[in-house]
Amino acid sequence: MRTKRVLLAAGAIWATAGSAYAQPPVPPPPAEGEEGPATEAPTPEVDRTPTTKAAQPQPGAASGPEAPPEPEAPKVAVQSGDDDTLKRLAELEARTEDLAERNVELEEELEILREDQEWTAERVDKILPLTAKVSGYIDMGFFYVEGDGRGIRSDTGFVFFPEFNGVVPDSWVFMGDPLSTAINSRGDPADVSESRAITSNPIDSNGNATAILNNINLQLFAGIGEHVTVNGMIDFIPRSRDASDPDGLTTGDFIDVRLGYLEYRAPTENIGITLSVGKFDSVLGFEYRSQEAVDRLTVTPSLICRYTCGHPIGIKSRLKFFDDALVLNVSATNGSHFTEGFPFSNETDDNDFKTGAGRLSYRFDVGSGLEIGASGAYGAQDFQAADDVPQWHAGADVRLEAAGLEITGEYVKGEAEGVSTPGEPRCGDAPCLEYQGAYGLFGYRVNNWLIPYARVDWRDALHTSGASFVYISELVRVTAGVRLEVDPAIIIKAEYTVNRELGRLPQFPNDIFTSSVTARF
Repeated sequence: MRTKRVLLAAGAIWATAGSAYAQPPVPPPPAEGEEGPATEAPTPEVDRTPTTKAAQPQPGAASGPEAPPEPEAPKVAVQSGDDDTLKRLAELEARTEDLAERNVELEEELEILREDQEWTAERVDKILPLTAKVSGYIDMGFFYVEGDGRGIRSDTGFVFFPEFNGVVPDSWVFMGDPLSTAINSRGDPADVSESRAITSNPIDSNGNATAILNNINLQLFAGIGEHVTVNGMIDFIPRSRDASDPDGLTTGDFIDVRLGYLEYRAPTENIGITLSVGKFDSVLGFEYRSQEAVDRLTVTPSLICRYTCGHPIGIKSRLKFFDDALVLNVSATNGSHFTEGFPFSNETDDNDFKTGAGRLSYRFDVGSGLEIGASGAYGAQDFQAADDVPQWHAGADVRLEAAGLEITGEYVKGEAEGVSTPGEPRCGDAPCLEYQGAYGLFGYRVNNWLIPYARVDWRDALHTSGASFVYISELVRVTAGVRLEVDPAIIIKAEYTVNRELGRLPQFPNDIFTSSVTARF
């Protein structure tokens, strides 16, 4: 039926075209009262062909010029070209109907997708306030420390520091740094036996080479609404303990709550404002940003990390200006920003005077970024009750990333005044500490998976506690290592550290080889 309609339409078109070419245009009839255009009568031609009977004039016919013959209905000539045209017309009509059907189907599918999108958006709006994430890593390693694993030695007989004779026993005059033989990212020393300032000795290697599971790190994140998040981080630390030894000081396996805070990000445009409450990262220096094993370029922390890598409890605010180029971090906390392994930081305060700290930094558009910062802290000394015993800290840092290079440097200086009783050994009621130190770290990314690095760090400190102990620390360390990023989730690091005592301190064997394999999850 469809084909028949097409043939009839084509025939009509052909007939119209034929009649248009067969007849001359007929002028319109003249209007009433007007004469038509003057025309000459056609001169009849002499027909010399014999006429047939049908061609003879009929009786009664009018004389004069012959009337034009009646046009015959045009005949549609069907040729091979016309067959192709008809086929193409038929194919075009079929295609049009097919496209119309597909358009209807697409409109139906679009409507279904629109409904699905509206449903998904509604679900996301409901779920967004409850967004949560659990991540973390496992850190394993192998290490060996020369000697007995310790970074200190006693000045037996007051050979090197006779001025302490009569103040403390010679076995309690310690030379060196108890944390200088760190073997992992947490800064845990291989051994601190006989150390009176740091009594916990969870590794207790006794100078033996050993494999170790450093920690299992668990990080928690949850979003509450659009601007508030909850953050937490816990270390599960497997350590051995001799349960049959009632005097053992190690605790065996234990849990270290590193972070736990609520953070609010203000919905501002030109200024970034963040407010944190709880147990959060330090605001001092630069190294605290990358102290986890998966983030730290090296295996071990620097000698001054103990002063800047702590996690105090309090309130903190971070302000960012000029597209985050200028950053101000300020905090008010219970205690200092020292690490918990060093006895000048507590989580619950012993006094009313809180510690105020801050860091101001600016990032210049050099390479991937050149950042220069200055930081400081001031408050009442931890682990003592008086509000008028100060503990202060000051430092400066610089960080450059350019063309695969990572260069970081820091310098710090500080003091805890301590408390003394007249007539008693100095700093007998609360310990005293004077320190300064620095480090320089250089790393170069050779390719996507290989980063060799080197670090030089130095510390000069005097830590005294009345008649209990004296630590004289003046040393430099040189570390060389390599970081292999074999997979985005798996990192292998190995380094060797040379410890060298300076000044009046004697040399003793305490160089370190350590390694780390971390796996994110």
